Amino acid sequence: MSPTIIKVILLTVVVQIGCVSNRVSCSLDALYEQASALEVGIMMALFAFVPALFAIRSGQWIDSVGPKKPVLIGIAIMSVAAFLPLAFDVKTFGLWPLFAACMINGLGFMLVQMTNQQLVGHLSKAESRTNNFAFLAMGYSAANLSAPIASGYLIDHLGFQSAYTLALSAVVLGLLAFVLFIRSKLPSSWNRTKVVKRKGNFELMGIPHVRNVLIASSFMSMAWDLQSFMIPVYGTEIGLSASEVGWILGVFAAATFFVRLFMPIIARHLTEWQTITCAFALGAASYALFPIFNNFYMLSAVAFLLGMALGSSQPNVMSLIHTESPPGRTGEALGLRTMLINLCHTTLPIIFGGAGNLIGAGAVFYVVAGLMGGVSVFTSRCQKQSVSRTSRRVVEELEQERSQKKINQ
Repeated sequence: MSPTIIKVILLTVVVQIGCVSNRVSCSLDALYEQASALEVGIMMALFAFVPALFAIRSGQWIDSVGPKKPVLIGIAIMSVAAFLPLAFDVKTFGLWPLFAACMINGLGFMLVQMTNQQLVGHLSKAESRTNNFAFLAMGYSAANLSAPIASGYLIDHLGFQSAYTLALSAVVLGLLAFVLFIRSKLPSSWNRTKVVKRKGNFELMGIPHVRNVLIASSFMSMAWDLQSFMIPVYGTEIGLSASEVGWILGVFAAATFFVRLFMPIIARHLTEWQTITCAFALGAASYALFPIFNNFYMLSAVAFLLGMALGSSQPNVMSLIHTESPPGRTGEALGLRTMLINLCHTTLPIIFGGAGNLIGAGAVFYVVAGLMGGVSVFTSRCQKQSVSRTSRRVVEELEQERSQKKINQ
């Protein structure tokens, strides 16, 4: 793994700590101020609403301008989001600073995440791409593990302002690190053939292999984000403290980190689609188990099982995005993926938040379990369509790399 990839992964960890800490703190702050599950659902939906509107255009922009500007602008936007709850206290100004922070935070993090994902794929060799995405995903796991736990303890012992300070400090640290140590090491452009003609923003959805990956990715991310929304709601409903909710979210993140350690071994025995199918099936079982328990330790065990399932999927999805996307359009494909994911994030928290008010948070878990079980059947069929194509694309990329080396020599 190149030093630049390591720096990009470390930057992702620091920035995501700020993002997750801000989002968890906003949701718990609203719940502590007696906000309903529907209001918290709207708040979490705003985190995805603006990215859903601009994701495809952002991906095309990233393809055209290279990685430097999007990362810098994205972290700057996240700094504004982290500052809002500090400057405008909820007890004085109501919930609107939390709504605004979630919306702005989502836009900034989208730019950073999409660019860093494309950077890891661009800087990786074909044979090491899945493993490098596994390390990037481990970085996500480390942030998702530490941020909720730290935020929960800060909230319980020092108050919400301390948790918001943590979020702002992490984002500012990421901004300084990027400007001083990383920006100069990044390529100015992607060095790819420019796409002159596009038939529309959704043209890539007409390619079956790309469409299958995007559909699977959308449902997996739905399952991922709903746990970050529903676990605080369910935990508050059954009387867990903020630190206990933070620990359950942290255990989930620890499991995603753990399974990604073994991703190189898993990749030797299972294809990308087989791993994704197993992830959906195990995730369905985990969601079905959640409402059965109200004990902290049992819920932590189920969260660990869910983390194992969902954590195994992301490196494989990202590898498929890069191998299945047309040349020069990886950023566009990531943008389309982000748009679909955020459409789910925009609508589903509101729907499930409203459902949680009507039927209880526990029943919502059963609905998600049914959805994931159905998608596992779909992904098992995608494997038959994609395995030969994926192998052929890897061979083609290796040949292109060898040709490029000869030209450079």
